Amino acid sequence: MLGRYENFPEIVHSVARFTYQPKEKKMQQAILCALHRLNQEKHDLNTISPFSTPRCEVSFEFGIAEGITFNYLDREELERFQKGNEKEAPPTLDFFCVVRYHTLKEGRRTPLKFDYHLLRFMFYKNGLELRIAHERGTRRVCIEDLVNFIVKRVDEELSKTRLKPLKLEYLRSH
Repeated sequence: MLGRYENFPEIVHSVARFTYQPKEKKMQQAILCALHRLNQEKHDLNTISPFSTPRCEVSFEFGIAEGITFNYLDREELERFQKGNEKEAPPTLDFFCVVRYHTLKEGRRTPLKFDYHLLRFMFYKNGLELRIAHERGTRRVCIEDLVNFIVKRVDEELSKTRLKPLKLEYLRSH
């Protein structure tokens, strides 16, 4: 089933709960568009996580679940999901997230160890729960900063269609 990962871990490292106004389908579209855009961008690590390694570049790689695999969230996958989502919004969306780090010295990009996460967005009436499991890596970006960064990007997508932003109700991470 597109959007659902069958082997999502029981133990998670972060749980965040939000309320929102738009319909579930519109919220899912905003999440997918935000993650798709992030796949194409590079950021300075300090814009995501303050007090971090100077001169470090961050990029993301998001994949959407389909059974026991993940498909890179490119334009084709985005359109495929949008077509499948027209009838009914799934109750859960799962993603694989790679946070890639590169230091910048004298015009050279040197890769550092990457972080690997699994993200689960669970939808219920006017509510959303985001669960994150850290699979491996150094956690140069703490999970709370990752949640805040992703939510900020989703809010930007919502504002493009004049919808209200997510409202944080609860955030716990360890």
